[in-house]
Amino acid sequence: MSRRDVVFAVGTTLLTLVVPGLMLVRPVFVEERYVLGTLCGWGLALAVMVPSYVLLARTLHGTDNQRFLRAFAYGTGLRMAGCLVGTLAFALLVEQAPKFTFLIAFFMGYVLLTALELRLTLRRAPTREERA
Repeated sequence: MSRRDVVFAVGTTLLTLVVPGLMLVRPVFVEERYVLGTLCGWGLALAVMVPSYVLLARTLHGTDNQRFLRAFAYGTGLRMAGCLVGTLAFALLVEQAPKFTFLIAFFMGYVLLTALELRLTLRRAPTREERA
């Protein structure tokens, strides 16, 4: 496990602490069962972003640029499919689904985890001279 992976794991854990904070903001979420919507939204964001990061992080250490581009394309496609399937499944399968809180928690998680992923993957790798 590289330093970048540890930072991603710690960052994801710290961002996940936002979820109880969202549940405490009761006046904003006027829907019933807002806790369910918040947990499912954040859970979907985690389920979509963590595998995407892992897929991309495996290619960062190699020198093959095509492999990185393929992993990025696959990750983007899987993210889009996961978001679509997860959102539709929640809306259609949960009776009286708290859609507003679900969408707020999901998009908040998606944006925050994407920002973390971009920060870590776009960081410049040290050159050989800097490592020595």
